[in-house]
Amino acid sequence: MIELTKDNFDREVTEAEGRVLVDFWSPGCGPCRAMEPVLASVASRHPDVKFAKMNAAKNPDVAWAFNAVSVPTLVLFEDGRPIADLTGAVPAQRIDELLSATGKGKSAEER
Repeated sequence: MIELTKDNFDREVTEAEGRVLVDFWSPGCGPCRAMEPVLASVASRHPDVKFAKMNAAKNPDVAWAFNAVSVPTLVLFEDGRPIADLTGAVPAQRIDELLSATGKGKSAEER
């Protein structure tokens, strides 16, 4: 999982081609810590998606820019644009469903 900072966020996310799932988290957040193994499991099943995480406590302006006002929040980007999000600790199945429903190449009607 890629560690995001203000310095690399645009390069890794908003200027990236393809899909990037960003986990906005905070070190003092228990549900955020619980999501770490869930995201690792999901990442192993979706090699076409780049997984990244950003400490929202250290980068609140970036988190707020993408409506990540509560942690954990997952924001899915496609070709640099946010297309979906999930807030709170969610099971792996829900993330798998999100990634399958928003697969690259699907039309807006199919999503």
